[in-house]
Amino acid sequence: MKKRLLSILMVTAMCATMVVGCGTADDTKDSSSSSKGKSDYLVGFANNSDTYNYCAKFRSYLKDATEAKGISITVTDAGGDTNVQNGQIDDFIVQNANVVSAISNDLDGSIPALEAAKDAGLPYVSFLTSVSGGDDYDGYIYVGSPNEDAGKAQGEYLCEAFPDGASILYFTGAPNDQQYVDRKKGLEEALKKNPNIKILDEYNVENSKDLGMSTAEDSLLSYDKIDAIVCQNDDGALGVVEALKSAGKLDSIQVLGIDGSDDALQSIQDGEMTMTALQDAKAQAEAGADIFEKLKKGTDPADIEDVNIPFKIVTKDNVADYLSK
Repeated sequence: MKKRLLSILMVTAMCATMVVGCGTADDTKDSSSSSKGKSDYLVGFANNSDTYNYCAKFRSYLKDATEAKGISITVTDAGGDTNVQNGQIDDFIVQNANVVSAISNDLDGSIPALEAAKDAGLPYVSFLTSVSGGDDYDGYIYVGSPNEDAGKAQGEYLCEAFPDGASILYFTGAPNDQQYVDRKKGLEEALKKNPNIKILDEYNVENSKDLGMSTAEDSLLSYDKIDAIVCQNDDGALGVVEALKSAGKLDSIQVLGIDGSDDALQSIQDGEMTMTALQDAKAQAEAGADIFEKLKKGTDPADIEDVNIPFKIVTKDNVADYLSK
């Protein structure tokens, strides 16, 4: 059973008062793309959905980093549909891909894709999200960030911002997603330090800006007091910001997100969103390209360690450092 983890150490940015799932890429106009003529070695990558800002950014970085190593890569967009994504991975196998990879759409729903890769004897690289049973397959490799730490960072921020307690709402993604499980676990663990911070309710907004906005609008009518709305994804958080702006309550309710999309960073700069836990899409993509290169050179996938890249905490105090990149 594969239980290894390689932590890439990076300096984690912090705001002055605390310690501590996608910006839109230029090539996302096409739902699929491929690089040809670079090598006989082919990687297939099935993106979760190009509509998620972070996923679009990651897709662009991964394609560039892989091609820079002279490796061909075919990229598709599942549009958030697990069955479509599983079919795309089946297609990669039929196309004689040497590696299949994806931002796997569903913890359990993506099992057929993993099993198909296993049956074909191909490595399966899962970016950002996990697939049930992955640790039981030596060809399974995970690349992402420690989602529990992202939730923990949100909780620690809340404990610092509201030492006397607060009433918060929690806007999440799909419950059958390991990111959801880990981010919630981290948040709840951190909030144990201040039992006066109460989660009034939890809503699945599917990490969608539109659902984040409409759910926030409904919540403003349903609750007498909301101090903060904590979101598992920046897209949902940006929707909350729009609802609060329309209601004239942006100054009285803090909004927290995760991912560090370009739009979220700009929102923090503009004094709208309060903080985000930024995933380093470029570092994740480069780690993926390095794995593809190792596999191309003949490294046994069982000998390639999983990669976990720390989140970076971004607030108004340090957002300029990330907007400039």
